[in-house]
Amino acid sequence: MIFFIAVMAVALVFLVRRFRVVPGRHAFVIERLGVPQDRPLRSGLHFIWPLCRIARQVSLMQSQVEKISDVKTRDDAFIRIQWVLRYAVNDTPEGIMAYAYKVEEPVKRLVFKVENEIRQIISGMTMDELYRQRDTIAEQVMSDQEDDAQESGVKIHGVTIEQPMPPEQVQVAMNNKLAAIARKEAAEAEAEAERVRRVGIARAEAESKRLQGEGIANERKAIAEGFRDAMQKLQEGLPEASSQEILALLLSVNENDMVTTASQTGKATVIFVPRSMDYATAQAAMREVRT
Repeated sequence: MIFFIAVMAVALVFLVRRFRVVPGRHAFVIERLGVPQDRPLRSGLHFIWPLCRIARQVSLMQSQVEKISDVKTRDDAFIRIQWVLRYAVNDTPEGIMAYAYKVEEPVKRLVFKVENEIRQIISGMTMDELYRQRDTIAEQVMSDQEDDAQESGVKIHGVTIEQPMPPEQVQVAMNNKLAAIARKEAAEAEAEAERVRRVGIARAEAESKRLQGEGIANERKAIAEGFRDAMQKLQEGLPEASSQEILALLLSVNENDMVTTASQTGKATVIFVPRSMDYATAQAAMREVRT
């Protein structure tokens, strides 16, 4: 009786230990006598039949690998670049089985291939291109490695290329280059502003002179038209007078108007030169007035 109880107790312990709980977002791969079973155990309570064992526990949660790699650019700059790989095991029976049996250490293999491709892509870029095209590098890596990762039961959720970390001397050289470019752009902008300012001044002066010329021309035109109208009216009123006499009368009227205008200010000196006087005589008269 005691032996029977002992056997029953051992059997009960054995049976209890065959019950296993699979945590959430996990899967257990089962083998029976070394032969993998097609359907892995999913989350929940399961009974592991005799002659079966849990060959592998697979996490279905998203994971990431962070790594720093030494790379060389096309312009022979040796820099360190940090990148992040986000991945997860395909949540299908086929994906779980491929992850467990297709490749030994599939994640390690994927990280190795991603790192090699990042190095290869960057080797064809300059330092400036690397800073500007980090997203392009990540997209190309995902596109090239996606199919191979799927065969190993892994799905790539993203690749992130962090800010490159060049050596200190490279950073100094880049800062000097950027400063020189900024100074050049500032000088070009200043020169362009000065050119625009000078063009504006020249255009304004040209416009001012044009308007002055038009004003003088219009003034002379008005004077000529006034003389013409005056002569016509005088000829109509004095038909017996000749053109020379009428012109002399108009000049006398203009001289009287100038005297009247000058007398209003009290600061002008008016000198009348007889119309019959030649140039030399007029010059001599001016010298005599100065003395």
